[in-house]
Amino acid sequence: MSDDRSATNGGFRSSAGAVRTYPPTMTRSQPQLATAYAPGAMFTWEGGKGACLSVPIDGPAIDFSARPTRRDQIVENLEEYCQNWLARGMGINRNAPVYEVQLLDSCFYNPVRRSVEIALDRFEFMRPERMGYLPGPLVYRCDTCERVKEYVSTAHQVAEPLSQRCGQDGASSHESRWRQLDVVYVHWSGSIEGLSPFRYTADQAGEVRKIPRCQCGSEEFQLIKQGNQFSRWRYRCSGCRAEREVYQTDPFSLNLLKPKIDQQVPHEWSEINMIPISYRASPVFYVQSARFIVYNDQNVVALMKPGRRDELISKVAGLHGFGGAEPSDEEMLEQLEQGGHAALWPGYKAMRDQEDAARSADNVSLADVFGESARLMREGWLQSDFVRRTAQASAALIDRVHERLDYARRYDPIRSTIEHDALRRERIDATAASADLRRSHPDLSAEHGVAEFERAYETRVAEDLDRAGIADARLVRNLDMVEFSFGFTRVSATPETVQKDKRMPVRLMGFPPLPNHKRPIYVIEQQNEAIYVRLDPTAVSEFLQRNGVLPVVPTAPRTLGSVVIESYRDFGLFLRDFGVRDEASRVRSRDAASTTYLLLHTMAHHVMHGVARFSGLDLGSMSEAIFPADLAFVVHRRGMTEDLGNISSMWRDHNGAFLRYLVARRELRCGSGTLCDHRGGACPACVMIPETSCIAGNQLLSRAALVGGRAPLWDMDQTPLHGYFEIVRDLRASRTTSDTT
Repeated sequence: MSDDRSATNGGFRSSAGAVRTYPPTMTRSQPQLATAYAPGAMFTWEGGKGACLSVPIDGPAIDFSARPTRRDQIVENLEEYCQNWLARGMGINRNAPVYEVQLLDSCFYNPVRRSVEIALDRFEFMRPERMGYLPGPLVYRCDTCERVKEYVSTAHQVAEPLSQRCGQDGASSHESRWRQLDVVYVHWSGSIEGLSPFRYTADQAGEVRKIPRCQCGSEEFQLIKQGNQFSRWRYRCSGCRAEREVYQTDPFSLNLLKPKIDQQVPHEWSEINMIPISYRASPVFYVQSARFIVYNDQNVVALMKPGRRDELISKVAGLHGFGGAEPSDEEMLEQLEQGGHAALWPGYKAMRDQEDAARSADNVSLADVFGESARLMREGWLQSDFVRRTAQASAALIDRVHERLDYARRYDPIRSTIEHDALRRERIDATAASADLRRSHPDLSAEHGVAEFERAYETRVAEDLDRAGIADARLVRNLDMVEFSFGFTRVSATPETVQKDKRMPVRLMGFPPLPNHKRPIYVIEQQNEAIYVRLDPTAVSEFLQRNGVLPVVPTAPRTLGSVVIESYRDFGLFLRDFGVRDEASRVRSRDAASTTYLLLHTMAHHVMHGVARFSGLDLGSMSEAIFPADLAFVVHRRGMTEDLGNISSMWRDHNGAFLRYLVARRELRCGSGTLCDHRGGACPACVMIPETSCIAGNQLLSRAALVGGRAPLWDMDQTPLHGYFEIVRDLRASRTTSDTT
C-alpha cells in the first residue's frame, strides 16, 4: 500500500516533489475493497492515526459482451433492489411526506418518469482490484490552544499547510499540536462533512452555501470539549468569543426541504440537521450489495419481459404438465433438429415403419411390440425435454403470469421455476458439474473403489435420504455466483431510520463517479460448492393434504408445482403478512404456496445448520435459493474467498452423521422451549441464520413444518401443523406393510 499522504492540486505530491493527477491507491482483498473499503468509506491507518476516505479510481471495465445474461442479471437484481428500497421508504408512516429523491440517488432514479431506471451508460462494471484514498476529514484541532483549522480540499491543505506554531509572536506563541478531528457530521441523505464550525445556509435566492466566518467577521474558532459527550462541545469564535453549538445542516436536505417548510408543509428542522458521530462508528458507512446464482440461458431474463407472456405461459405449462396434445411426428422431428438431437430420429422412424408394416400384414401382436417400443422412445424424449407436448395453460396460470409483474421478484414461483429449469440443465443434470450423492464418487466417499463397500455406501445413503423425505441430493461442484456492490447509505443500512423519535427516509447512494463520470459497480465472480436438494413429491403432497391446503393431488402429467403456482398470492417485498407477532395482525391463511415455501425454507435452514456443524463453515457464510414449484432448494457457500472444498470434505468424512442429524428429532428442539413455540417455532437458538444471509429475512420459517406443532403466528387457521418427517415416517411404514403383505 502506498503511504504517500501529502495532498496537492488534483492529486498527491511524491517525495520528489512531482505532482500526480490521481490519488494514491491501496491493495486489499477483493471482498474488502468491494465492501469495507468501497468508495465513501472512512477508515484509519494502522495504529489508528490518520483517517482517509476511499475514492474510486479508473480500472479495466469487465467485458460482458460474451456473457450478456450475467450483465442482465446484475441490472435486474439492482433494479429490484432499488424498487424494493423505494417501495419500503415511500411506505414510512409519518406526518410529513416522503419524496422519491430522499430515497434514491439520481443514478438509480428517473425524476421525469418517477420510477427506478438503471441505464447502462451511467455505470461501469469493474473488479475491485485497487482503491484510491484521500485524507479526510480535513478538520484539525490544536490540542494546546484548541484552535480549529478546516480545509475545503487536499489542494487547499497543500497550498496552506498547517502552521508549525500557533498564536502571534510573543508569550502566547507555542508549538502546534495538530490532531485530525475524529468526529464527522453525517446525514441519512448520504452526506458526510468534517466537524466544521461553519454552517450551510440558504439565501433568499434559494442557493445553499457555507458561510466561512462568524457574524463578527472572524474566521478563527476554537473547539471547547467539555467532556466526551458531543452535546457539551462548543465552538467559540476567537474574535467576539461567542459560542455556538456543534451542529450542521445537510445541504441536500436544506435545498429540498427548507422551501417546503416556508410553504407550511409539515417538515421539521430535525430532518435537515446532520448528526455528529465518530468516523470509526458503523453508521458512517453501510455498503449496499446483492448476490445471485448465474444462469447462462438468456431466457431466464428474457422470458420475464412483459412482451413475452405467451412464451412464458407455454414454458411454465410445459414444465408443470398443464396438459395438451402429443406432438406429431413432424413436430417431434423439428424439435429434435432444433435441439441438436436429430441422430435419434432414424431409430424411432424405423420402429414406426415396422409397426405400420406389421399392421398392414394383420400381425397385431408384432405391431403392438413395435408401437410400444416407439412409445417408450417418445416418452424418453419427453422426459429429457428433447421434445415437448403442446401445452394448454389453465385460466389460473394465465392469471398468475399476468399478475406476476407486481410480485416481489425474489418469491415469484414463476420466475424461480424458469431458473430451476436452467439450473437443472446447466448444473444438476450435467454429470461433470454435479455429483449424485446416492452414488459413490472417488472424491466424495471413502468406500469408492471396493465394490462391496460401494454397495454398502449406496444402500445406507439411499435409506437415510428416504428417511428424510429427500428424492434427490447432489453436490454442485462449481456453482457460479456473482456478488456485487453498487452503493452505500449512512446512518442506517435500511430505508428507514428513527432520529429523535421521528421516522426518516434513508437515501440509497451510488458510489462517487469515476473520472469518466460513470458510477462504478464492483463485481466479484466466484464458483462455490453447493448442495442441491429436491423433496419427495409424494411426501410433500401428503404433507399439504394433512395440513388442509391440497384438496386433491393433481394427476399426471400435472405436477404438484402447478398447484403451488396457481395458488400463489404475492408474498410482498418484505413478507409483512408473515411477520406478525399478535393475533390482531393476522391477515393470511395457509395455502399450498405459502405452506410449501415454509417447508422448503425450514428444511434449507436445517440443512445449513447441519453443514455448519460438520464442515466448520459459519452460518453467516451460507445462503439458500428456494424453488417452491419444483420442491427444491440449493444451499450454497457465499464466501468470496477461495473455496477450500468444505462441503465436499464434510460429505466425504461425515455424511453418515450429517444424514442422521437431519432426521434426529432432538436436533429440532429449541433451547428457548415454549417461548420459541409461541412465537412461531423459529428463533436464533434453533433454525434461524443471520438475517443478512437469509433470502427471506428469517420469515416463513418454523420447526413445526418438519416435526409438527403449533402453527406459525401469521396463520389464521392455527390448527397444529403435521410435520414433514412424521408424514415421511408414516409413508415408509405404509410401504413396508404393503410389501410384507
